[in-house]
Amino acid sequence: MAGYIQTSELHSMWPLVPHLIEVRGVSSARRRFVITHVGRDRPWAEWIAARLADAGEPDSIEIRLVSWRWDTGIPLVTAVQDALFGAAEEPGADRIVLVFSSALLEGYEYADEQRPDLPLLSRVVPVRVEPVDLPEPWSGVSGPTLFDAPPVETADRLVKAVLGVGAAAAAADRLARTVAREQGGPAVVAPRPRLPGHRPDIWNVPAPDDIFVGRDEELIALRTALLADGRVAVEGRFGMGGVGKTRLALEYAHRFGSEYDLVWWIPADRPVLIGDQFAALAVRLGLVGPETDTGTAATVARTYLRRHSNWLVVCDNAESAEALAPWLPGGEGHTIVTSRTSGWASVATPLEVKLLSRAESIQLLRRRHSGLTVVEAGRLAAVLGDLPLAVGLAVGFLAETGTHAGDYLTELAQHVADVLDEQRAVNYPHALAGAIATATSWLATRDPVALAVARVCAFLAPRPIPVGLLGLADPVLTDHGDHRSDAAVPPGWTGADASMHPRMQRRTGAGPELHPLAALEGISDGSAVLQRSIGRLQRLGLVQVERVSRFGVRVGDPLNGSNGVVSLHRLVAAILRDQLGADRRDAVRAHVDALVAAADPGDPTDPRRWPSWTILLPHLYAAEPAHTANPGLRTTAVSAAHVLLARGDVRSARDLADQLHRRWLDRLGPDHEDTLRAARCLAQTLRTLGRFDAAQELDADLLRRHRETLGEDHSESLAAATALADDAYALGDVGLARALDEEILARRQRVFGESHPSAIDSALRLARDLAALGDAKRAAELRSWVERTEADRHRPAG
Repeated sequence: MAGYIQTSELHSMWPLVPHLIEVRGVSSARRRFVITHVGRDRPWAEWIAARLADAGEPDSIEIRLVSWRWDTGIPLVTAVQDALFGAAEEPGADRIVLVFSSALLEGYEYADEQRPDLPLLSRVVPVRVEPVDLPEPWSGVSGPTLFDAPPVETADRLVKAVLGVGAAAAAADRLARTVAREQGGPAVVAPRPRLPGHRPDIWNVPAPDDIFVGRDEELIALRTALLADGRVAVEGRFGMGGVGKTRLALEYAHRFGSEYDLVWWIPADRPVLIGDQFAALAVRLGLVGPETDTGTAATVARTYLRRHSNWLVVCDNAESAEALAPWLPGGEGHTIVTSRTSGWASVATPLEVKLLSRAESIQLLRRRHSGLTVVEAGRLAAVLGDLPLAVGLAVGFLAETGTHAGDYLTELAQHVADVLDEQRAVNYPHALAGAIATATSWLATRDPVALAVARVCAFLAPRPIPVGLLGLADPVLTDHGDHRSDAAVPPGWTGADASMHPRMQRRTGAGPELHPLAALEGISDGSAVLQRSIGRLQRLGLVQVERVSRFGVRVGDPLNGSNGVVSLHRLVAAILRDQLGADRRDAVRAHVDALVAAADPGDPTDPRRWPSWTILLPHLYAAEPAHTANPGLRTTAVSAAHVLLARGDVRSARDLADQLHRRWLDRLGPDHEDTLRAARCLAQTLRTLGRFDAAQELDADLLRRHRETLGEDHSESLAAATALADDAYALGDVGLARALDEEILARRQRVFGESHPSAIDSALRLARDLAALGDAKRAAELRSWVERTEADRHRPAG
């Protein structure tokens, strides 16, 4: 016999209740219950099972969870009858608890229903977990609502309806104490699961969208695998993008969030930045301060996870198991990894996400566009290949533009043909490219600002982009024509005449070879035009928008998210980039470089600025600063390496500085100021890593070049000499360090004054050298001089 769960097993094996646990030697005295639900209501089914188990006497209740999928073609009434009356290998149930929600009713609409007989209805308890009306034939059956009362009262309603008033009274005290444990009270029996809808205090999961549909089987498979193994890697079939890996993980986090004390979402596409995400968790937990270096904070967070349970960490868009494995937390919590790549079996249980079923595609299309018939939706789904991302874009376009389904199919076919005619080596579905081309073609004439915003976002990272970033600079319109003219449209120019004016051509995207971002000229981040265009992109399904920032950076900072954040799916971004020719891509890249440079948060050693740097860093990496022609972006890139160094992520700082230095050495030459800045930063990271030989080689070259171009007394020359002295001291050549430090001290005292902070610093370094060489007397004299000088410098005037 398989499928039923005994009351005693619920207490001893929870949270394994979703499994169909084999039970042998079942007594006929036990009462059997089946909880029928759709996949997205699994949290409620688990909660109902736990509460019934809590209320029953030990070994008196057996419970089975049964998920109903409307797209299998089995009517709900048939599924309930099968569960109630059972089969030869599995006995029936005494009663059925039927979980009603909007998700169930949405599927119920598509099912070929039939009216059950009265004996069946009398043994069904419909429970509503959302404020929905019960459809026929269930509307006349009595059942409790579970969404509108505190946990104790909700549990009492359930037990009375299913087990009876007597059982509810007998179990009331135990149930009260059990549920109180969920709010911090003493535990008598297992407190899990919590009442669904609870959100843990430690939570940073992005908001859900309305693209998710169906996936009941995948949700339950994900839940079951997590409970069994703790780690699951959600992979796209054949490495396909756009199938909904991230959305499945997002839906799971929102549906099952009440099960956890902590849910933390980590964008894992760049391993170099994963440490920042764990460090942010440590700060959020109150384990470290925001000024703590990344390495220490990340270690503290992962140690906390190893020592605790009931947490969920989602690593989204991971590139490979090899890169992510060192970061995967241990312990008794759950980890979800989403990835376009396979090969995760060594570190996590693989779970493949397939395309939508045709029925699910139709459901998604009709959910957002009620005017579509089932036949029209089916034709669209077939052309779009049931790819969730393509289906979402299509329905967004239809709803926003009012285009008829037949006309859309015609236009989509033309754009797909254009993609194929261009013979590009694309690695994404042609139907998806056609859907995006259809949307961008419409935007080019209806909302060029929205099209320009989408293009900019396509060259930034697939992370939240603060709207404030988008308005930091105007595009440099250096393409053909008089595109720098600021002349307004002359009075009297209206209609078609006005559209031919150069400025209006620039705004609308009309005319030959126009700059792809001309419409953004003069558009600030808080403008109504920009906000309206972003809203349109959201309705079209091209971007996701969160209006409330969850990053917590200072007001007034351009990255504070006060006007919301937008993000673009990486596959949509790739196609938008591919739509532009090489010259137009370069024009957009140049503007993105200017935006990232303008967003430079400032002093990389100031912990108050690190949250802003954390937001900017993914976009800086996406801008590929090693290849930029923008001097401002080059400066910001070196500052970013200093941020990583200041936060303790020395290897990442070394890698970035080394990449910048090598590239700029070839492109700009060894004497260019940006090459020298990168070299100084690289030497500092090497020194921090203990690679003093390599640091000394760089510092010696820097000193020679600075002295040749700036002179021996310049502050940059003296700083390079100080670094070289530190290298020599670390390598044991204390004599060379002493000679350099003596010279530096003399020059700084002469140029800046005896009490200048840089002179004080040189004196302390020289005292260090003298002490190491055995000249303790002079070392002590120097330190005494420093103490007197510092005291005099800080003594109040008068």
